[in-house]
Amino acid sequence: MDINEKECTLCPRMCRVNRSAGERGFCGMGSEVYAARAALHMWEEPCISGTKGSGAIFFSGCTLRCVFCQNYAIANGSCGKMISVERLAEIMLEFQEK
Repeated sequence: MDINEKECTLCPRMCRVNRSAGERGFCGMGSEVYAARAALHMWEEPCISGTKGSGAIFFSGCTLRCVFCQNYAIANGSCGKMISVERLAEIMLEFQEK
């Protein structure tokens, strides 16, 4: 959802609800950010993360419901901890520094 848009199109379902007005779409999520895990992600997928690793943030509220998802318990629903957008940005900057 673009900051200037009112309709959510973040996922392929493009349900177009106004999450900032309290509406909930297929994902069941509102305007809050739920992160289940944030950690450095080292030594996996070197073609993506290079030789220094990367940061991985696992969000809750995925709408795809993939049968073989390795993170289904995290991705499905709101099992994560609600964090502010500011804290999310801080986490990303902390990963960048490391």
